[in-house]
Amino acid sequence: MSMGSPLGPLFANIFLSHYESQWLADSPVKPIVYRRYVDDTLWLLPANADIASLMTFMNSRHANMRFTFETENNDCINFIGVTISHNLSDNNSHGYLTSVFRKSTSTSLFTNFNSFTPLMYRLSVFKCLIFRAYHLCSSWSLFHIEISNIRSMLLRNGYPSWILDRVIKSSVANFLQPNVKYGPNKERLYIGLPFLGSVTDQLRRSIKQINKQFMPHKDLIVYFKPGQRISNFFRTKDSTPFELRSHVVYRYTCAECNSSYVGQTTRHLRHRIAEHTGTSHLTGKTMKAKVHSSIREHCSRCPGSECTSQNFKILARGSTELELLVKERLLINREKPVLNGNCGSFELLLA
Repeated sequence: MSMGSPLGPLFANIFLSHYESQWLADSPVKPIVYRRYVDDTLWLLPANADIASLMTFMNSRHANMRFTFETENNDCINFIGVTISHNLSDNNSHGYLTSVFRKSTSTSLFTNFNSFTPLMYRLSVFKCLIFRAYHLCSSWSLFHIEISNIRSMLLRNGYPSWILDRVIKSSVANFLQPNVKYGPNKERLYIGLPFLGSVTDQLRRSIKQINKQFMPHKDLIVYFKPGQRISNFFRTKDSTPFELRSHVVYRYTCAECNSSYVGQTTRHLRHRIAEHTGTSHLTGKTMKAKVHSSIREHCSRCPGSECTSQNFKILARGSTELELLVKERLLINREKPVLNGNCGSFELLLA
């Protein structure tokens, strides 16, 4: 499996899912709780567990796998985005508390409120953070602390306090009393609009109101597309050199007699030009075994004619060889090149 392949995580998860149940059954230390997310695992072990023997056992399961571990510090441990800590109640019963965890390297930078972005997208940042806090914090006191942290971070990103308070109130109310919709599912319609500022937000609300009035059985989703960008006016990538372009239909024109030839190639154009000249595209030396070329035969008969890249022009491009063959035949029929000796046809099946 190549590095970066989208199938890599899938196969890795299948591999671990297949073996981990067997490894846990044979483990010298039995976990009270075991959870895994991709390659991160959470183990709840007895207080007297021998972690060294557990690591020795796990690291001996596969030659290409190495497990490292981190134990709790100050009665708490961080797992992905959650902080898990011990909780002793007044009656000495033991439990656990969970809250949101952020790395010390977190910059707390979010989409600035003054950025040229649809308001619904800017507010969705805050709503996502509230949703995360509500589902990760195990008590209302921890939830209150997390909301205060989020609020202070977004204030530093330019968000007005009155908007933050309104979103917090509506989000918590929705958590406590979810708005459950009954009835048949509505058919969704999508409309894409270029974002042009606050006027686009107003237009979105107007379109939603019109849809609610005249098509209540439809669920209209209005999304925004980026308008003109600076990159639209400038080239962001260097253009491919002429001789290194591939999957093209080309035309050769003799500078002396104006005779022409139309052909196609899936390789770099310089490879095909070298074949027409009878030379190697790597060394430039004359090839001993030359392929047939109507252009080379014409150059031998026409004094002063040349076969260089200046005599070639790209007429069309194609993504597949069949597409190139079809375009080549159509262009041969249109251009009527005199050097094309083989003007046959092939069967084209249309589905």
